[in-house]
Amino acid sequence: MPGASPAQAGAVVPAPTQPAAVGRECVAGIPLWLLLLFAIAITANILAGATTDRTIDLMRSISPFAQEVRGADVQILPYWSVAWYVIAISVMLAYLWPIIGYFRRGLPSPPPAVVQRRVVGAPVTVSLVSFIPWVSGSVFFPLRTLVRVGRWSPELLSQHVYSPLVNGFLAAATIYLLTDWLFRTMVVPRVFPSGRLPEVRGGRALGVRGRLLIFLVAVAFLPLFTMLGLVRAGLRHIEAGAAPAEVVARLANAGTMIFVLYVALGVVLTLVLAQTLTRPLACVADTLRRVRAGDLAVRANLGATDEIGLLEDGVNALVETLQDRERILHTFGRAVDPLVRDRLLASDAGLGGELRRAAVLFCDLRGFTAMAERTPPQEVVATLNAFFSTMTAWVRSCGGFVDKFIGDAMLVVFGLLEDTPDAGAGAALRCALGMRERLAALNEVRAAAGQTPLFVSVGVHAGEVLAGRIGAEDRYEYTVIGDAVNVAARLQQLSKESAHAVLVSADAYELAAAAGVHCPLVQQDAVSLRGRSETIRVFALV
Repeated sequence: MPGASPAQAGAVVPAPTQPAAVGRECVAGIPLWLLLLFAIAITANILAGATTDRTIDLMRSISPFAQEVRGADVQILPYWSVAWYVIAISVMLAYLWPIIGYFRRGLPSPPPAVVQRRVVGAPVTVSLVSFIPWVSGSVFFPLRTLVRVGRWSPELLSQHVYSPLVNGFLAAATIYLLTDWLFRTMVVPRVFPSGRLPEVRGGRALGVRGRLLIFLVAVAFLPLFTMLGLVRAGLRHIEAGAAPAEVVARLANAGTMIFVLYVALGVVLTLVLAQTLTRPLACVADTLRRVRAGDLAVRANLGATDEIGLLEDGVNALVETLQDRERILHTFGRAVDPLVRDRLLASDAGLGGELRRAAVLFCDLRGFTAMAERTPPQEVVATLNAFFSTMTAWVRSCGGFVDKFIGDAMLVVFGLLEDTPDAGAGAALRCALGMRERLAALNEVRAAAGQTPLFVSVGVHAGEVLAGRIGAEDRYEYTVIGDAVNVAARLQQLSKESAHAVLVSADAYELAAAAGVHCPLVQQDAVSLRGRSETIRVFALV
């Protein structure tokens, strides 16, 4: 959009009839990002128009024909510029209108598909609309000269084609990079709060390679081409009879101007490109570092429509997956013991189980059925939860795991997952002794609340068990079965019928004593357990 003044260009921008104060500040009811976008587009084209006039003056031929054509072009150029400003701004507004309306409606969720497509494609569309007048001018003015004069000469190439296209491309490249940064900062976070910009279909957007190519052409190739054009124009002027000293002086001044202009433009575009490339990558890298350190609440900033956007979405999806995994593990760890959970997730245990040596402890509340009959259900549940919470914490501190809860009883296993399973008998004996102490502390709390005390019966045995996933293919549990489990259960039942809270088999006690665990015992004779043909020696813990 070459050649028009800011006042001429700004006068055709209509203001919305309703004020909008959504997300960002508004000026006279117009979203601030829209004002900034037009400020970028108009300023870039005005600067490009001024640079075009200057380079044409330096590079055009000094022949009478070229001078006459230039004079005719200058006369019509203001009308041409104003017309294209009106057309280009109107096209931009028409393209951006769904986005403007979406902001005016208060950013309802979810955003319409047309709004998503327009947001993704806005930087490319705005820059293309800005470049079209320059391309059309490089066609219109040669044709106008051909029609008006009847001929066209290659000496007009600089003023009709080369200078407009070079400076128009620089304006379009600058508009694209600045508009891309503007939308990433002020528009994309509101339209795409959850990211996923690369998934939008129909949105025209450049990838990293395309942006780097535009940047490279704008700050590296075009300055060299411009300097080459100035040098060749100087040679033609000398050949046409101009004084060499005057030509060299003009080239020096023009070279200085071009140098300053392109250095400033290069710095600006480099900073903008860094904001849209290196900064998102640094954010992604920082997010990954924090995730690696265990921070799963962090998220990568979203806003890119290219490969970096895919990377941002991928990192955030990875973090969400890790969060889900932690939540599942935490929930799974509440349904089964964490030791069993980890073993199941490691796929060590096959359906059908394996023979292992372990110590088994059964713990049950005495008289709980009678107590439950005269106690409200909510209080029964609260009592069980308090009892199981206390005992489970103690079991884990002793190195065992709760296999299952059975009503008011619990099955605990020791040494099953250890390399020296017989050492589990000592841990089971320590656990049984400690259960009485922790139950006493719990009863003190219950007594202060006016509740009846709790009493337990515990049975401990050690031997060979079958451990593994027991059940059906689609519904199973990791548990232990076998004679050792049955004996521990029978000892717990026998304890209910005796005056002793804890009964331990001689096999379990001898293994515990070998591990260095001793306690006062009451010798009992060999007893017969229901379901077993052989007797078993049993000790009662004092």
